[in-house]
Amino acid sequence: MNSDTYFSLLLQALKNGDVKRKTLISGPHVGSEALYSGFRLLAGDCREESGEILEEMLQTDVELVVCGGGHIALELVAFASRLGYRVTVIDEREQYCNPKRFPSATCLCLPFEQALEAEHGWIRPYFVIATRGHSFDQLCLEKILSLNHRYVGMIGSKAKVATTLGNLKARGFSQAQLDSVHTPIGLSINAVTAGEIAVSILAQIIQTARTGASVVHLDRNLLVHLAKTTQKFCLVRVIAKRGSAPCEVGFQLAVFEDGTVEGTVGGGAVEAKAIEDAETISSNTVIEYDLSNSKASELGMICGGSVRLLFQLW
Repeated sequence: MNSDTYFSLLLQALKNGDVKRKTLISGPHVGSEALYSGFRLLAGDCREESGEILEEMLQTDVELVVCGGGHIALELVAFASRLGYRVTVIDEREQYCNPKRFPSATCLCLPFEQALEAEHGWIRPYFVIATRGHSFDQLCLEKILSLNHRYVGMIGSKAKVATTLGNLKARGFSQAQLDSVHTPIGLSINAVTAGEIAVSILAQIIQTARTGASVVHLDRNLLVHLAKTTQKFCLVRVIAKRGSAPCEVGFQLAVFEDGTVEGTVGGGAVEAKAIEDAETISSNTVIEYDLSNSKASELGMICGGSVRLLFQLW
């Protein structure tokens, strides 16, 4: 399967749910992999009898959609941007939803219903409902519960929340759907100010995103690029780490045949050496970079530990 078909399929599958990836990281077929949705094979061929298998559950990185451009959204977007999240703000009032107010976010100055019914290419985003009124909250929640998402939280008093959920139950939403809504929103840290409330919400989102030791968060922008490129490239993936190496399993970068690079395996001298190696390898392989004190000086690193990288040619 060619790379554009493979990564397009992966992107589409991630819109519907988590995807399991099995990759051979030893043996004669190193780098071969297969994608699964539940028990259904989506793509690839992973001959499990022929080597060590790495199993990962794949998601994309956090994409935050904020319904309402008020004072809490202002703080929430600022903090979320520092975390590297892609953020979209929806509000039909131009004075509350514009690039000057939210320079790091995509602003959809549209009625909530219109914005949430449109096609945006979102991949199971994290929704925060913080509108200016009960009726807008209910409208947003009704639309969001019909979309694929990983998190939805709604700000509001107990009375307002109870009314909203009661109305949606009367409209046919299941108790399980309503129970999935985080309300009261955020972790309980006695937050009072808008900034503190924003921190509590983001803490809950981080907690949700980081649930599951084997979950890997892929860079959606890189996946989109890989699905569209006509170039050959080497994909470099972190498959194991030990100690305090500045990366996580699942980090990846692509080195394209024109010399351009996108993504990261942690930065620094290890990344520079990985890019150099990616430009010279002739077949799929695994390379371990030793960052222990005895070897660190060779790479200009002092963090200790080691990193195993998988190099896949596409």
